Amino acid sequence: MDTRNWWPGKQVLVAPEWIESVNWHDSKVYINAARDKIKNSPEYEPQSLPNRDYEEKLYAHYNRSGYWRR
Repeated sequence: MDTRNWWPGKQVLVAPEWIESVNWHDSKVYINAARDKIKNSPEYEPQSLPNRDYEEKLYAHYNRSGYWRR
């Protein structure tokens, strides 16, 4: 997700399983999380692949159990 329209934005990731709906016409993705929660999410660096450390921080930030623990 690109939060640059929420100054001072950045790019963040959300797990596909967290997506509740997509509005293709308006180019919007809806997840069950507050805007501030997304805004304060660990920043995603597109030039490097996410690793387990990043995933653990991301899932902890959203208080979700990691897929690797199931």
